[in-house]
Amino acid sequence: MNTSFYNKLSFAILIAGSLLLTSCGSSSGGGEEDVFEFKSSDLTNKYWYSSTFIDDSYSKNDVVLVYKFNGGGDLYKQEFSGRRDVKVGSWSLGDDNTLVIDDETIINSQEWKIDKSSTRDHIFLKSTIGNRDFYTQINELNDVTADASVVKEVYLKNDDFVSGYRYDFEVKGDNIKSAVAKISSNESFTLIKSQNSNDETVWRINEVDANEYLENFPGEKLVKFVLTMNSGEEYKLDEKIYNQDIEALSFQSVDSEHTTGSGALSLVVKWKALDAGNIYYYVQVLNSEKDENNPLFTSNWQPASADALQSMTLEEDSKGDFGLSLGDNFYVKVVAFLYEDGIDPFQGDIYTFNIQARSQFIKAGGEW
Repeated sequence: MNTSFYNKLSFAILIAGSLLLTSCGSSSGGGEEDVFEFKSSDLTNKYWYSSTFIDDSYSKNDVVLVYKFNGGGDLYKQEFSGRRDVKVGSWSLGDDNTLVIDDETIINSQEWKIDKSSTRDHIFLKSTIGNRDFYTQINELNDVTADASVVKEVYLKNDDFVSGYRYDFEVKGDNIKSAVAKISSNESFTLIKSQNSNDETVWRINEVDANEYLENFPGEKLVKFVLTMNSGEEYKLDEKIYNQDIEALSFQSVDSEHTTGSGALSLVVKWKALDAGNIYYYVQVLNSEKDENNPLFTSNWQPASADALQSMTLEEDSKGDFGLSLGDNFYVKVVAFLYEDGIDPFQGDIYTFNIQARSQFIKAGGEW
């Protein structure tokens, strides 16, 4: 973490002095030193954040860690793609304030000494290989999510419809000044600020990069996001794209209709579901520029039986929520998405995150 971040926390740490953990032993006479004690209960039931940001390179292993030390010795790590907890190993705390972290995503088990300067909100760890600070929160990261996925898109090339792969990224957070997605030491994407269908600020891939297609499915990939916050602090997050492919949606099976006149616009969109289970779908209305970063309308998502014909009716209300005027051209976009392993989209609001791959196509809807 940057030095400036420590400066900002110094005052808070001083205030936290009243929360310094209890020590035992004699403090009177004989020059005896107090023996510092740290209990397991001082670690559990809270998240611990640590950032050791060095620079914006892909190769540096300086991503933000968020650990949760559960009772019973289970170690969980929080992923920023969906802010979900994933069990990654175990932990233990010895009588001599030695904290052992056995994170299976890291090659070697780590043994740390909890320094006596630690508090209930800040633990200062020391080892033979260096030191590390963990805090119960980093306010700038409280609402941050960072998701990466692969898109298999049907697009027009030399007057023929073909399918190709590309990357997609979505980063959200109220305090972000800039965001970059890196997929290797020599390839990165500068993300642009836009609004999604829920009027939330998101950082997405720009139009030029969205049209750069890959020859083959890229397979498993570790993506690192470099975020610069409004405060000037910088953080690095990581996200894994798994080796799960998705087939292309069939363009020929889609139809769209609309009514003309001064009344509300109504669209009937039809498509054929992919020949696979656990796939979900939604439909968007795009403006005449096919601006995917700022859709005019996004439907609710829905599951579908494999290989079955699907139909969705989109209707404006009296307010004209598609944002189209008479004479405007528009496009219809159909999206199929596959979640990462272990994701249940019916649990809470997690359905907006942890997407492994998408298949999509865009069709001209005509002129209203």
